[in-house]
Amino acid sequence: MDETTKSIIDKITIVFPKPTRIPTGRVCTKFYDTFQLSPNDLARLGALAVGHLDHDEFDIAVGLAYSGVLFAAAVAGGRRVAILQKDGRFFGPDLKGLRVVVVDDVVHSGQRLLEAAKKVETEGGLTTGYACIIDRSVAGALPLSKPLWSAFQSELE
Repeated sequence: MDETTKSIIDKITIVFPKPTRIPTGRVCTKFYDTFQLSPNDLARLGALAVGHLDHDEFDIAVGLAYSGVLFAAAVAGGRRVAILQKDGRFFGPDLKGLRVVVVDDVVHSGQRLLEAAKKVETEGGLTTGYACIIDRSVAGALPLSKPLWSAFQSELE
């Protein structure tokens, strides 16, 4: 990891003195406060996560409310963006016939991504992959059938 990316990750890393329950319900000693990321930080991390993809890999980025929304705009890179709201409804363009990348900020179990992909499919979209800022899953343990692209990996300690 280059120094600029390291400084971005360091800026959002909160280290607890003892294991602490984070908003997902998991207990850990590190938390990544992605709401502290600037638009420039998000753009850099978006490029790290999906910058290697061909432009035709997906048509639209769907951000999971609330934490995945800003990163979805960075991942989209000029493509369209939609939001999967907390109430399960989509806000934004119709997904019918579109290739979708589902976006969240931090991934633990992949469950939120799978639930979102099912909703994308009920709207007529095709999930081609997933993107996140930080992948905290155990290597190889995610139940995803499509690739997960991330800017940074940090297993749950």
